[in-house]
Amino acid sequence: MEEKDIKKIEKIVGHTFKDKSLLQRALTHGSASKNALENYQSLEFLGDSILDFIVAKRLMEINPNAHEGALTRIRATIVSKEPLAEEVKKLGLENYLIVGKGENVAYISSQAKIMSDLFESMIAAIYLDSKSIDVAEKFILSKLADLFNGKCKHFGEDDYKSRLNEFASRNDVSVSYSEVERTGPAHNPTFVVEVKINTFTAGVGKGKSKREAEQNAAKVALEGVMKK
Repeated sequence: MEEKDIKKIEKIVGHTFKDKSLLQRALTHGSASKNALENYQSLEFLGDSILDFIVAKRLMEINPNAHEGALTRIRATIVSKEPLAEEVKKLGLENYLIVGKGENVAYISSQAKIMSDLFESMIAAIYLDSKSIDVAEKFILSKLADLFNGKCKHFGEDDYKSRLNEFASRNDVSVSYSEVERTGPAHNPTFVVEVKINTFTAGVGKGKSKREAEQNAAKVALEGVMKK
């Protein structure tokens, strides 16, 4: 890898590597080297674990009272391959991917799984080079800031529905929501939503949006089932 490319990548990721070989390894696809110590496969394994930890930590900081189900669901969304692959494309890292001779670079770069692996391998490379989880965390949170902001916008609100869904899963019952009434002017309506557990109406909630009404209905339903 040429020095000018290394400098460009370091600028993109916001980290200057002491060990340049780590950076090259993080960008080396398995088709270019079958040796796991020369491609990004083992780095991706480590990066995946670091990413899970940092995202879980950040979600707990955002809402320390969130239920486990909500935390798990949002973390799974954030660390899934599609948004990570999108971030790699946004950064332009796929342009520096090292692949085997004769391989179709365009095809490989179009694979979301490979692009998300690239993001995770870069996390590990930064962590190993800096020997600092804080540096790795800075990279993750800076690059996924928009994703966190979008997915966590209704973080607190989502908790009641998440908890009710978990109850339904544990007890092998179904949960459904339906709007039963809408009052007030068109520009400022109030929604009334009922939630059913199987065919039983378990709760009714009001809100200035359907989302809010569903959350309030789920809260009522949870209060009811917890009393039994």
